Amino acid sequence: MGITMSPQEYATAFRLLAASARHPQNIHQIVTERLLPKLPVRPTLLDVGAGAGTVAERLAPYFDSLTLLEPNPEQSARFHHEKAKVLPVSLERYESQERYDLIICSHVMYHVPVSEWSGFIDRLLGFVRPGGTCLMVMAAARGPTHAMCREFSDTLYFSEHVVAEVQRKQLPQETLATMSGFAANTAEEMETLCRFLVLEGCFTAEQLADMSPDAWSKLDARIRAHAERCRQPDGTYRLEQDEDVILIPR
Repeated sequence: MGITMSPQEYATAFRLLAASARHPQNIHQIVTERLLPKLPVRPTLLDVGAGAGTVAERLAPYFDSLTLLEPNPEQSARFHHEKAKVLPVSLERYESQERYDLIICSHVMYHVPVSEWSGFIDRLLGFVRPGGTCLMVMAAARGPTHAMCREFSDTLYFSEHVVAEVQRKQLPQETLATMSGFAANTAEEMETLCRFLVLEGCFTAEQLADMSPDAWSKLDARIRAHAERCRQPDGTYRLEQDEDVILIPR
């Protein structure tokens, strides 16, 4: 059998991602220190691809209303906030006359075909009020997670590609380097997390289906070796990830 992931392994990977990734803290710091002083009283927020709502929950005290778009209801099922409405739709299917002071689009562009990036960015900015900002987050082409993923694929897209597209469109932007990462308590958890990052980010379903049993075995061994290299002196496991926050003012 191939090393496909069970529903339990997916649940473990998503739990570790939600619990240990530091990008919500990074976004919170950038928003409160750099953007909030420039926003109007009672600002509004749109979170595109909101996931479990971790970012929106941190920012809720500073915004009058929050709209979360998350097409996977299982991801957002546990998020509830009196200021928020959660809609099970993607940006492409979202129709509204409302405009927002801040739009968050964190770790979404991996799932958008590159040929559609230009239109996707235009649609994001179309929901930003004049004077507002679109904040995008992507893994950067540097650091340990990048090195791991590039070992398995050389056709991945990172923050630098998004910045290049924004520059091609001659839009103003500022890119801020940040550090995030993922943590696990056991080797098994880190192996599950690494397997998720590699299988979901580096291969198509067709590529995985076409792998021979020998190729599956070698791939599994390489993933396990990466997980072992994440072991820390205290016995826990950590995989660092460099990320860029891209600010596009309207």
